[in-house]
Amino acid sequence: MGYQTKCGRSTRSAATYLKIRRRLLTRVPSPISCYNLGMRWLLISIFILAFALRLIGLASHPAGFTPDEASFGYDAYSLLQTGKDQWGNSWPLTFKSFGDYKLPLYGYLTIPFVYFFGLTEFAVRLPNALLGSFAVVITYFLVKKLKFSDSSALLSALLLAISPWHIPMSRGAFEANLTTFLLPLGIWAFLKAKDSTRYYLLSVLAFGLNLFSYHSARLITPFIVLALIFIYRKKVKINKISMFSLLLFAVFGFLALFAMLNGGGSRISTAGIFSESALYGAYLDRHQAFLNGLPSFLATAINNKFIYLIRTFIENYLQYFSTTFYWTNGAAESTYGMTPGFGVLYWFESFFLIAYLLRLFTTRLVKSDWIILIWVILAPIPAALSIGPGYAANRAVIMLPALHIASAIGGLYVYEKLKEYLSKKFIYIAFALVTVFSFSFFFEEYVYQQPIDGGQQMMYGVRDTISNIKNTDGQILITRRLSEPHIFVAFYNKIDPPIYQNSSVNWDFENHGFNWVDQLPEYSLDRYTFHNIDLNSENNSGFAAMVMTRDEYREEIVPQAKAITNQSGDAIFYVAE
Repeated sequence: MGYQTKCGRSTRSAATYLKIRRRLLTRVPSPISCYNLGMRWLLISIFILAFALRLIGLASHPAGFTPDEASFGYDAYSLLQTGKDQWGNSWPLTFKSFGDYKLPLYGYLTIPFVYFFGLTEFAVRLPNALLGSFAVVITYFLVKKLKFSDSSALLSALLLAISPWHIPMSRGAFEANLTTFLLPLGIWAFLKAKDSTRYYLLSVLAFGLNLFSYHSARLITPFIVLALIFIYRKKVKINKISMFSLLLFAVFGFLALFAMLNGGGSRISTAGIFSESALYGAYLDRHQAFLNGLPSFLATAINNKFIYLIRTFIENYLQYFSTTFYWTNGAAESTYGMTPGFGVLYWFESFFLIAYLLRLFTTRLVKSDWIILIWVILAPIPAALSIGPGYAANRAVIMLPALHIASAIGGLYVYEKLKEYLSKKFIYIAFALVTVFSFSFFFEEYVYQQPIDGGQQMMYGVRDTISNIKNTDGQILITRRLSEPHIFVAFYNKIDPPIYQNSSVNWDFENHGFNWVDQLPEYSLDRYTFHNIDLNSENNSGFAAMVMTRDEYREEIVPQAKAITNQSGDAIFYVAE
């Protein structure tokens, strides 16, 4: 007779089975090995799904290509050709870019992709798509290392793989998204170092690189490291490797501080709630209260800088824990491939997060719970310290994958309660249907609506516009209202970096009191000139071609101009030759 194994039926005879049993006992499949094999294939399937959702159609979705993306690509191209960025700085720790001083990691990661694929939109976006895919895998291993269940790990990976927040952030050259891979990698390696201190080196490398990924990550990473050391202080091993790792992280920190003191900190000074432009609101409130009859000393006491800052910070911070951000309107801007009007989480995750909170209040918190809580609580602080329209998915993306891990743990908590009343099969089918249904709505929104709703903010149509004037002989005038137009000219025309660098030395915008290059009234790159266009003015003469926005164009003056349209057929730019 045959013997039934745990994973299938053996066709061997009893005698043969008994003969080899002693030698091959370890090869007989066990319930545990079959379980691990199933988990492995599920993880592989989730990774393939994540990879496909982040790579297919990468050059065309999100529709458009932002100046920031073009800037990272051209800096990589310039470094590859000359060893200098677009401003002529050799291997800088901060990219000056347009005056916003971007952190350099994404630009350096782009170099090999530009080398192999050329200066293309696909090449510039590919590093983020790959790291966004691997973030799904590292999330799985992090959850397991935090000693949550295998099911929690798989569900965390799945939720991140199909996330309406993480997918768009992974498909553009958006440096903010790098932290969703580097931060969980650093935490996982730190926890892994309890088994082998060699992992401290990997942990420090991940945390150190994260200091150069994005401004939000630079602010939060040191606090996460301190929290890990404090929580696991009794298990941190002190030896040569750990001490060297600590020294190495100090070097990363020193370099980050050095970069901030040498220009990199200007972004914080102009984009934070501590800037003079942001604090001006306190003076306005005080003046308005005084005009309405409030005594001067009370108006000053109530509307001083300190109170205004605290109030602004709290209002900003709470945005990132609101139903408006999570499930209804989502991100306020379309410049990162996000679609306002569509939440950054799926609605069914609301039940999971509520269940996660209930679990926290009904069970004893362990170290792993504290890591997730601290991570989620700290993550929105940089976004809350920034000015702007708020609900900034890019500045708060450091919340991922912690938010999805919390959601997955809550989801498993819901499952444990429901299976007391419903069959497992019914729960699985219901969850699958709800997930597919929710994802379908996101897919439709992102693939078919985003090009129309968000294409303008993503500068859709600029590539076609530059292509239309690429072969035009003579001097070309491009409106300054096409945001940072020079970088698109450089990117799509692949302008020789030395030519660009010779031009950029004349863009002395900071000494003229401007924060951005395109705030200069007029500047030039090679045979291209950039300034606002008034068709009634004489300063447009002598150019072989002009590029203007829809608002600047006058058909009665330039009837033969070619319209560059969006996907709805509406004109967005005009090219006159």
